[in-house]
Amino acid sequence: MDRTIVHVDMDAFYASCEIRENPLLEGNPVIIGGDPLKGRGVVITCSYEARKYGIHSAMPIAEAYKICPHGVYLRPHYSFYREVSSNVMNILEQFSDVFQRAGIDEAYMDASQKVLQYRSALSLGKAIQNGVLDEEKISCSVGIAPNKSVAKIASDFEKPRGITIVSAQKLFEFLRPLPVEKINGVGKKTKEILNNHGYSTIGQLEKADPHELTRILGKSGYWVWSLANGKDERPVGYSRSMKSVGKEQTFEKDTKNIQDIHDTVEWIGERLIQRLIRRDVAFRTITLKVRIKGFETYTKSKTLPYYTTSQDTLINVSKQLFEEFRGRYIRLIGIRLTNLREERLHQKDLSQWI
Repeated sequence: MDRTIVHVDMDAFYASCEIRENPLLEGNPVIIGGDPLKGRGVVITCSYEARKYGIHSAMPIAEAYKICPHGVYLRPHYSFYREVSSNVMNILEQFSDVFQRAGIDEAYMDASQKVLQYRSALSLGKAIQNGVLDEEKISCSVGIAPNKSVAKIASDFEKPRGITIVSAQKLFEFLRPLPVEKINGVGKKTKEILNNHGYSTIGQLEKADPHELTRILGKSGYWVWSLANGKDERPVGYSRSMKSVGKEQTFEKDTKNIQDIHDTVEWIGERLIQRLIRRDVAFRTITLKVRIKGFETYTKSKTLPYYTTSQDTLINVSKQLFEEFRGRYIRLIGIRLTNLREERLHQKDLSQWI
């Protein structure tokens, strides 16, 4: 029997929360991140109006200000976002039998039984959107598919306020034309590697030899091939216990080339996120390890105010942690993620439905 897996992703969540609290911001380019006048930090997120100017998460805040000096620049209010997130998750739980929070602004639901109470998957998607909008006055996008990976891709397909439904019969028709980076965990570096080997679409990955992909990408190659072939049996809420996850890279020659260092940070970040996604685990603490010329080793850590599996967040924070070492010759760089959390499983008691 085909499953009905729902992925709900809030639309520009931080910006939407700020606009809700200050309706005068509606229709304006709203950018959440560092202080543009100080020129430090990056864009954490922005409203869809800001995205029309080419602004995106991870962009240096100074660059965003050059593009859009008339935008509204706000510092993040994490405690407020957590409060709204908690309210949203409580609403979403009502629409599923099994629920899994996947971050501050997204969640998975197994609605295989719940969907029977609605006329169709579309009716369920609309009910979810209306429930969140009525109660919290912010919008979300919904992806509905036979498995978690496709549901997540679908929720991003028609943002904002989109509902995308992918049936088992239409699964490959939906996936094949999409670029490889639509697969969760395939970031900039993995995309470049795949593109260099002639793989630009998910359809091309579907037809690839899984052993070849494993040779190219390592252990994650088979995972990527499986997702391209619509194979993802992970149940909502499932994970295996992990205490930490990390990866290091030693440079062939000591280097202070910031582009080489940033490229390595991105490569490590992608590999770590791929491992977390396979295990349904989120992180909160990032520790950067730097070994400089002469074998002196330093570590710097940052604990986020929320759990996440965001690749952009991991890479951006890691680059910020590296800043004090800029200009020094680097021999090794590594990232370790701790303070991990298995994504929560909520199995509702039968009495709740009686």
